[in-house]
Amino acid sequence: MRNGAPAVDSAQLRSVLGQWPSGVAVVTTIATDADGGRRPHGMTASSFSSVSLDPPLISICLGDHLPTRALVAASGVFCVSFLGKDQADVGRRFAGMRPEVTDRFAGLSWEPGSTGCLRLADGTGWLECRVEHAYPGGDHTIFVGRVLDAGIPRVSAPLLFHSRSWGQLADPLPDEITISVLDRPGSVSPVLVRDIGDLPRVAALAADGHVVAYVDDAFTADRETTVLATLDALATLPGVQIGCAETGPASPLQVRRVLQDAVVRVRPGRLRVRLLAHHGLGLVNALVAMKSGVREFDAVLDAATGGLAAHDLQLLARQLGVACPAVLPELEARE
Repeated sequence: MRNGAPAVDSAQLRSVLGQWPSGVAVVTTIATDADGGRRPHGMTASSFSSVSLDPPLISICLGDHLPTRALVAASGVFCVSFLGKDQADVGRRFAGMRPEVTDRFAGLSWEPGSTGCLRLADGTGWLECRVEHAYPGGDHTIFVGRVLDAGIPRVSAPLLFHSRSWGQLADPLPDEITISVLDRPGSVSPVLVRDIGDLPRVAALAADGHVVAYVDDAFTADRETTVLATLDALATLPGVQIGCAETGPASPLQVRRVLQDAVVRVRPGRLRVRLLAHHGLGLVNALVAMKSGVREFDAVLDAATGGLAAHDLQLLARQLGVACPAVLPELEARE
């Protein structure tokens, strides 16, 4: 009892705090050996917070029993590297959950910062800091760091930690979607783009007016890097609406992998998606696309072409409680 209030059991507190989801980062700093040699040191942390934009300050909380806490205090510098959805293994490694790994830094892509701390070259962001303040916080120390440099190596959905488990964003369904019919008279004909080599052609077309450019074969696994790089390049062109087209039948898992990153890369624009019917799998992929943040769909009236039928997509949206404005009269007549 403290001041008449019951004490909270630490195990209970840990369980309750585990219901609060957080991002995952690797905190790196510098260890100095007895002979004066310097080597990198790092640990996984989720107790990170933004403190101030002006001056640029962030905070991390490190347990007083951890070697990293003493090393940050001694060196006065640290770097925070954010992890993407595909880097759970990196998080586990630096959390000590991979005991067979003797060198946590080996086999990963790192680059040195101005402070000497290593930063993850393929993380989703990094902040290089100098310790500005250190405050006692119970069994932790709260380090406030002044951000000296920052970067975004790549754009990706984040890795999350919740209830002692690693996970990814589970996006809710949208309030509404828009369906455009490609094979309707007067509809816009999209420009298909294979890779960044096609950008000059798209830029020339955009100079004459609005263009809808689709990255072709967007959901084939071995094209993922090319597709995302092409989306990045298209997002720099004014007057271009960007889409992803399914050329060969794609699995829902691959559609999810690509769209999680693709939707983020084209913001503040809205990504369009064109899917195949593929014996009903197209509707599964449409659901995955909606939950990945897609709001704009291009479909077809004639399903015989292999494309996802606008009528079926509209029915799916209604069954899910997703509004679908600007309903086409010919689709209403078929219901």
